[in-house]
Amino acid sequence: MLKKHKRSLIIAGVLVGLLLLLALCVADSKYNFELTEYKISSDRLPEEFSPFRIVQISDLHGSRFGSENRRLIDAIIAQEPDLIALTGDLITTEADLPAVEELLRGIEGIAPTYFVCGNHEWASHCVGELTALMERCGVKCLSNEYEPLERGGSRIIIAGAEDPNGRADMPKPDEFIEGLRREFPEDFVLMLGHRNFWVQQYPELPVELILSGHAHGGIVRLPLIGGLFDVQHRLGAQYEKGLYKSGSYVMAVSRGLGNSIIVPRLFNRPELVTIVLESAG
Repeated sequence: MLKKHKRSLIIAGVLVGLLLLLALCVADSKYNFELTEYKISSDRLPEEFSPFRIVQISDLHGSRFGSENRRLIDAIIAQEPDLIALTGDLITTEADLPAVEELLRGIEGIAPTYFVCGNHEWASHCVGELTALMERCGVKCLSNEYEPLERGGSRIIIAGAEDPNGRADMPKPDEFIEGLRREFPEDFVLMLGHRNFWVQQYPELPVELILSGHAHGGIVRLPLIGGLFDVQHRLGAQYEKGLYKSGSYVMAVSRGLGNSIIVPRLFNRPELVTIVLESAG
């Protein structure tokens, strides 16, 4: 009887230990972001833009890293970006706006900063409030819009493709880029587009680089398997992180910084992405 009781205590202790370990892993995957850097070379990038450092912030969902988002702000500043790209889903609901404002105030004036909406911005029904906040903080909001960015007499084009959750009468992404190419047929185009569907739905889009997020790294990441869930939270993640080549462009997918569903991130730290563009010419 004593041996049976001792065995039960050992099993209970092991289970408690495993639960504590799991809780620590979940906390680590929520509060401790990591830095990822990619180098991308292109013969269409002007020499004047080589190197060109882009910090990508995606899928924040109102998360905070330190008081007033200071840890995240300091990490962004340390990357010495030439451009900051905000690729959607910074909020889930209106209650997330204060966290976004803290971030925007902290990075204001560091580098030209551009924003595109994600699906959750539209679902929150406060796109107007968010874009007004962006404009007060010096951020350029791109809704199927583009503009040249100049350096040393050369230029690249920064474009923002609106999320499908946006207005019903907006052009499709290929129509939007077709109009851009009529005006700028030969320029390097950096496009921001929240969702990670570009390789599947627009494999021949005539741009050079697409920055996206949306997949949250597959939510749960397992060794040898990678991301576990797709964006509909079904088993089997695709295009959930990293670089993907299609046609003339590279798609860079951020694992993002926050979460929006009840399933917690696990073995999947929030990610701040830096992309270093270099001229292959």
